[in-house]
Amino acid sequence: MGNNNSTTTTSNSSNGKNDEDEPTKKKRELILEEIIQTEKSYVTYLSAIQEVYIDPLRNQNKSLIKEEHIKSIFLTEDLLKFHVEFFTELAICYNSFSWSNDILPPNSLTKTTVTTNQNRLSTVTTTTTTFSSPNSKPQKLKEITSLESTVAITNIFNKNQDNFKMYSNYIIGYDASVTLLARLRKKKDFSNFLEKCRNDSRCNGLDLNSILIMPVQRLPRYVLLLSELIKQTPPNHPNVKLLNKCLKGIKEVTSFINEAKRDDDNQIKTQQLQETIIEKVNIYENGRKYILDGEFLIHSIYPLKEEDSLLKRIKKYRSSIKGGKSSDDLTEQWVFPDEFKVSKETTFYSFNDCLVLLQKAQKSILSLKSTNRVWNIVDVSLSSKIRVIDVLDIFNLSNSILLFMEKSIYFVQLKNIDKEKFIKTLLMTKATSDWKDLDNDNTNNTNNNIVTDDLPSVLTLRPVTESSSGGNKGFFSNLTSSSSTSLSTSSSSTSAFSSSQNHKKSQSTTSSTKNSKVQNKQSPSQSNPPPPRKSTIFASSEKKS
Repeated sequence: MGNNNSTTTTSNSSNGKNDEDEPTKKKRELILEEIIQTEKSYVTYLSAIQEVYIDPLRNQNKSLIKEEHIKSIFLTEDLLKFHVEFFTELAICYNSFSWSNDILPPNSLTKTTVTTNQNRLSTVTTTTTTFSSPNSKPQKLKEITSLESTVAITNIFNKNQDNFKMYSNYIIGYDASVTLLARLRKKKDFSNFLEKCRNDSRCNGLDLNSILIMPVQRLPRYVLLLSELIKQTPPNHPNVKLLNKCLKGIKEVTSFINEAKRDDDNQIKTQQLQETIIEKVNIYENGRKYILDGEFLIHSIYPLKEEDSLLKRIKKYRSSIKGGKSSDDLTEQWVFPDEFKVSKETTFYSFNDCLVLLQKAQKSILSLKSTNRVWNIVDVSLSSKIRVIDVLDIFNLSNSILLFMEKSIYFVQLKNIDKEKFIKTLLMTKATSDWKDLDNDNTNNTNNNIVTDDLPSVLTLRPVTESSSGGNKGFFSNLTSSSSTSLSTSSSSTSAFSSSQNHKKSQSTTSSTKNSKVQNKQSPSQSNPPPPRKSTIFASSEKKS
């Protein structure tokens, strides 16, 4: 009896690696098969784009659209080259598994080239590339479990992690590709060509848009399949660590691509703004990154010298409300005097270094300007100089804040953006902006999509005269405990230039009264203002790079 038990134990031990939960094992095998089958289908459709659309448009139908349009619409050629090799490697590996059913490579890729000689005679050359393995029938491994098979497939994914980054070019250009395709589809001849291609058996009845979306969906599909594979792997098995590494790598690639897409979208936003402002200044500077834009209603505007009196009035009103006292004198007109009210719709753009306020230009100005330039810049301030006070909902003015910029104080009502999000955005840009003084002229604009090299920086629209006020003030100023915020940051000095400007103005008036004849004799270089300074706020970052 003892011998029988010993024999049984030895037998189980020798076959331990094959003792798997059968349903789980079957699910794992199906997932591995799905990875290979979906890759085959994907390569087949990429091949169809090349064979059915691109090659004919470059040859027998070359008159339909320009080559530059072909390159803009069809961004799949590099993907096809990579995935042919990737799938071939996966298929050879998969077909070697003892438990697998052979999955053949996709149909061969046929390229047709039309050349014309000096006598205008055309020669058609057809080249067929076969994707199959050199071995018509791969040699099966004698014994291999699905767990061991998982290791082999995962290693192929890990080896190609960097190659997946080429998807960034496709994802970035996808929206423009679809937009251009929609525009060209309005041409009858091209539309007929697309319909003919759709009916080609290699497209399986799918139109071009349905095929072009596939690369956008491919990496998320890998994430889904690998996640399912992890679920069907014993928690303590070494494969879990390997699969998690593979899954993490794919997710990092998708994050890389998403970040590249966001950067591209942000550049487009900045470029669009550059093309619509009336002022001859450069917003599209090297290193400047768009963060956020939105709208608010400017209720009133105050010179910086009014800060103390404005805050005292608000604090007094808050104290009376908190103490349950009401007074007919503490009205909205008393807290926010009519002389400072403006009620203007304003658009803001927050960048990584500054905040820009814009308003629609008057119709009389627009009639003299290009129709696409519709924005006037009304104020610009470095993010490091901005402060915010959350005044809560005062006098039923909801979503309102006091915005302290270098030029003025704005009492505004945010319209299409949450107050907390706006404040956090300004706080973030304030904490990360550490730019050099504008007087260092070393900045070079490396953006090539729009010519702005000869324009002065938008930061030259900031107040020229700056002097620090007494004491340091942080990003937030608290009126009372009820209006304080949990967000905090390091303190920064507030510009107080109103008094110095008034002083200069009085000096200028006196000088003009006493020396009007002298002024008439001044040379042009003395009477004209100095040229605007160019920004060099990004010089330090360029040197480091």
